Amino acid sequence: MAVLIPLWTHSPTTDTAVIQGFLAARGIAFERWEVPTAAAEIAKKARLGDDDKATLLAIFSDRLREKAETQGYKACDVVAIRPDLPGVDEALAKFDRVHFHDDDEVRAIVGGEGVFGFVGDDGRQFTLTMQSGEYISLPAGMWHWFYCLDTKNVTAIRLFKDNPSWVPHYRETERGRPASHGG
Repeated sequence: MAVLIPLWTHSPTTDTAVIQGFLAARGIAFERWEVPTAAAEIAKKARLGDDDKATLLAIFSDRLREKAETQGYKACDVVAIRPDLPGVDEALAKFDRVHFHDDDEVRAIVGGEGVFGFVGDDGRQFTLTMQSGEYISLPAGMWHWFYCLDTKNVTAIRLFKDNPSWVPHYRETERGRPASHGG
């Protein structure tokens, strides 16, 4: 279940309608997606092979096709972060700095959990903890960051309008974390 925390209030909410409204007012789409048992079982694996990733994309093909048709996404892939992957800490450190992309950042979490942080146009920051079955689309140019919880376990489908790539544009902005995040 998603948890939204406006860092200027530190008042969390898990109410999906409140979260959707809050994010929509900032140009961010948020949805709940059903994760079939077959997808959940794949997402639990210690490692995902190419066949596993292809199966996940096939399971969600109707949703992905709808997003392609209505939002213009041309490519998708699956990323699986695991705590024992070589270089995982270095890779996660790139996500954990305030940045934006020239393409939308779109994730459908199908296993595990992670936290997106955002810097609003007014400079105020908020975080959204996402779990399996949650979809988010950040518009190109939105300042944000991402970090994994201590489990460092998240499986996500990524969608792209351009070529599948991850090119960040960083800025030096101090960003907050809820007090419950250690580190």
